[in-house]
Order: sequence, then C-alpha cells, then structure tokens
Amino acid sequence: MVRAAALILILALTLSGSAGAEIAWKTDTPAQRILKEYITLANQFLTEQGERPVNTLFEIYEKLAVFGITTRDGAEEPEGVEITVQLLYQTPGSLQLRVSDPTRFPVIAAAFLWALDPGQTSPKSALEMPSQKANQVIREPQTSFEETVEELNGTRPRVYYAYYPNQYRDGVSWLQMTIIFPLEGSWGENGAVTVSTATRAPDTYSGNDANYDGYYSQDDYTHYEVFVTETPEPDSAAGEDWSIENP
Repeated sequence: MVRAAALILILALTLSGSAGAEIAWKTDTPAQRILKEYITLANQFLTEQGERPVNTLFEIYEKLAVFGITTRDGAEEPEGVEITVQLLYQTPGSLQLRVSDPTRFPVIAAAFLWALDPGQTSPKSALEMPSQKANQVIREPQTSFEETVEELNGTRPRVYYAYYPNQYRDGVSWLQMTIIFPLEGSWGENGAVTVSTATRAPDTYSGNDANYDGYYSQDDYTHYEVFVTETPEPDSAAGEDWSIENP
C-alpha cells in the first residue's frame, strides 16, 4: 500500500513537472522575440480547445526554428506534428505546419491563424478553412492537392494548404498549412487572415483613368516588380555616341 502511494506521488510530481516545462527560447533577434509571443498565443488557443500545446523545440537559430507537439515535453523526435519557421531578422518569414492526423489538424492549424491577430479573428473563423481541408482529406484520403505558395512577404499574412498521401512511402500522410507572415510593422493592421489558393497575377491599368500615374498594385506587393527602362541609361557612358566621324 505504501509502495503504491509512493508510485502515485512520483507520477504526480513527474506530470506536474512536465506540465510546467518551458521551451528553451532564444530571443537574440526581433524575429525570435516575436516568434516566442506568437507561439505563446497559439498555445493559449490549443489549451483552450483541449489540444496539447507546442511543447518541444528541436532547434532554433537566427533564421530557422523547428518545433513539435509531443506526448512528453522536450521529446527528441516529432510525433505527427511538425512546425518549421523560417525567420527574417526583424520578423518571422513563414511557418509550415505538417500534421499526420487530419482529425487534429483543424484545431492545430486554427491556433496559428488565430494567433496572427487575436483581436480580430474569432476561434470559429480560424477553424473554418482548416476544418474544410481536413474534411476533404477524410472524404478522399488518396487524393492529393497542393496550392501554389507565393513566398514573397507582403503587408498581410497569406495561407496555403497541401495534402500528401503516403508521401514517403511509409504509410503516413501529411496535411500541411503554410503561412507567409507580413513584413515588420504590418502585424495586426489588416484584420482577418487573407486566404489564398494560388498566386494572383498583378492588376494593371490601361491608362484611361485620369488619375493613373504608372503601375498600381492590388495584391499588396506579393509579386516581383519588373521595371522597363532604356538600356543603356541615357546618362551613362555606355549611352554616348562612340561612332567615328568621317574626316
């Protein structure tokens, strides 16, 4: 009886210690500090929804961080939930979430969507698109899909989804969400997350508008701009007349 009580006490202490474990963050750059706040918000959502929080940091550098949601804090290997974040210096650049269980995907994905702007995004709206994608996978588990990711950061976050059945021929299928974060200074200014399913071509104007004064961007500068100028430049040495005049 005494031995059983001792085992229960040890187990309770172990569980309480695990629950209180914290990620060994690095906060050397502004991007790492923003990431810490962002993951903390996502964990708040996960906990409220009854899902395990992000509790394992596999590696973190100035330009990369890799996390997981695991049974035990600080596990050595991923357990069906992989989170990879590419970091710029001032801000996170992108986040890729991969989940092998489609029934867990909606809540986990929604946590990262909600954390982008908790003041403007409701839990219900954050869950909507991830739930649609998970239901699609459950209905058609052998049908893959992949939305084209535009990687250039703009002024609003963008979100893309993909599904890879049996991707590595190991019987495991992966449902994936990619978030392209807004540039620094843009957090929380634009309300709800912009969901994109493909790269949008830039809009152009014909010049019939009396106020037209060149190229107008309608896609938050999520494209590469190409400017056509005279080559060589008129004021450069290459633009001079090098012909030999007849005497």
